[in-house]
Amino acid sequence: MRLLILSASVGAGHVRAGDALLQAASAQGEGVVAEHWDVLEYTAPVYRRVYADGYLRVVDQAPALWGYLYARANQARGAAEPPGLVKAFDRVHFHRFREAVQGFAPDCILATHFLPVQVLHSARQSVDDGPPLGLVLTDFDAHALWVQKGANRFFVGCEELVAILADRGIPAERVVTTGIPIDRRFAQPPDRASARMTLDLPSDRPVLLVMGGGFGTGGLLDTAEAGLEVPDAEVLAVAGRNGKLEAALRERAARSDGRLQVRGFVTDVPQLMAAADLIVTKSGGLTTSECLAMGLPMLVRDPTPGQEERNCDFVMEAGAAWKAHGAGSTRYKLRRLLADPERLAAMSRAARGISHPAAADAVIESVLE
Repeated sequence: MRLLILSASVGAGHVRAGDALLQAASAQGEGVVAEHWDVLEYTAPVYRRVYADGYLRVVDQAPALWGYLYARANQARGAAEPPGLVKAFDRVHFHRFREAVQGFAPDCILATHFLPVQVLHSARQSVDDGPPLGLVLTDFDAHALWVQKGANRFFVGCEELVAILADRGIPAERVVTTGIPIDRRFAQPPDRASARMTLDLPSDRPVLLVMGGGFGTGGLLDTAEAGLEVPDAEVLAVAGRNGKLEAALRERAARSDGRLQVRGFVTDVPQLMAAADLIVTKSGGLTTSECLAMGLPMLVRDPTPGQEERNCDFVMEAGAAWKAHGAGSTRYKLRRLLADPERLAAMSRAARGISHPAAADAVIESVLE
């Protein structure tokens, strides 16, 4: 089988999900030839900046506006055809992408963002015209934009989304509950003792992990400061690609008596999570799924209105997370959680109970059936 995996670099999660699917497909052996492409790499630079950077700028600088736009765009009840103007726009800006897909000649296509499905379907006469398209939802929500008529099958993170998609006109038999695909390292992480030894962390103190995604958003500096206010707590702060934030954190670490460790962009997230008792983070779909697989309790700070709020609601309902608004709320809830090992243990069990660490394998196995 020739399998083409498509993502869009609108934030990091869609690409990470695509990478996880490529891992799972590659593990199938020589019978599967798989590649992972970012659809935006086939567009003009100005299009990429407007589409991807514009989204990140709105989410980071005007979250209330993003929440409004998210809600407005979510009002459609079912799958609708894109307007003719959108189809014409897609034909002009994605012709190189469609030609590349034809050249690869896939037997099946999996997309971790709705854009590739929309673009490919707009050039088809019917849903059966061309290789089957599978759409992998990367949040615990089914926004109207993901209800794409061109998708033959939908892969979702939880059972509730089967009902939500059915309400939007997608038959249940076209929806498979697999979980959200994540890197297979989260299914077999190091144990806590070895992770702490590698990271030079004490074994007898609470460890707080503070992350804000690859771009270091979400009030990391004052969250790290709040963690240092908890007696004996050790803090791991990950600044991502935010150089200015990393510098500020390192300046604070110099005055922390060794209790604050700072990282920039990291690739050893499973090890960092394995060492932690609690994480303060944003509730993106991939990050949330990774925490669930690790059984890591979450304190979600100021979730962005829209998909992050929906993800946060999902884990809170299961008992795997708390939510904080602002610095004061974060300080208060950090003190309560880190002082209550039994509560953290219960949250950890709840997280594992709704986790799907092998989601990527489940998606690939479903495709190969």
